Amino acid sequence: MKLLLCTISRNNAKRLKSWYNQLDALLDLLLEQHDVEISIYENDSNDGTKQRLKRYEERLSKRCKTTLTTTDLGTDHLVGQEGARVKNIANARNACMEQASDLKEFNKIVFIETDVLYNPKDAMKIIHYEADIVSGYTTNAMGQFYDAWATRKTSEEKWWDHGIPTERMDVWSTFNGICVYTGKAFEEGARFAGINPRTNEIDCDTTVICEVFRAMNYENIIMLPINIRHPPTSIKERLYYFKQRLLRRA
Repeated sequence: MKLLLCTISRNNAKRLKSWYNQLDALLDLLLEQHDVEISIYENDSNDGTKQRLKRYEERLSKRCKTTLTTTDLGTDHLVGQEGARVKNIANARNACMEQASDLKEFNKIVFIETDVLYNPKDAMKIIHYEADIVSGYTTNAMGQFYDAWATRKTSEEKWWDHGIPTERMDVWSTFNGICVYTGKAFEEGARFAGINPRTNEIDCDTTVICEVFRAMNYENIIMLPINIRHPPTSIKERLYYFKQRLLRRA
């Protein structure tokens, strides 16, 4: 099987060491069985992300074909649900895919975020699961469900409100840090966007791609009970995280 691993990045230099270490360990497993290509796309960073990605690209290129683009587009660094933000992210995801080899070559396309923590063996389970789109689920440092805007159980929902999954679930949409897509849909023209084609409203880019897949009859969308974690970001999360670590040591 030929896989394309995609990562987009902006102003997350502090997360890149763990991203690289996990990806390197994942490659140890993947390259035993599969042909792998990596594509990395960065724009508008000003915190050292560009320089660090270039160093990691040099290392990854020794293992498999790796393409890195760093560019300055002059886009604002937005953090909410603004239409401009999801459009920018969608454009970055599309550029990340399209700068790689011909999309016809890939059986699966895997997006891996820079700010997640995971066991490479768990990532392998997600990658090997047969579905049109498949992911695990994300939690924050306090164990709460994280990717609530992108994940929906039904078409009527706009937010995940079903707690932590304990079994495989058919879902309307998902992403959750590591998400695997059948390459065939992208070969046929599927692309990320910031407008939901069913509702014609601004929506999460990773929800939109699920809607696009569904419109193309790629409707087998699955969330597995595999935990992908986000590290602590707020003071509250950091205190909780360190408290839990101390309790585990006791």
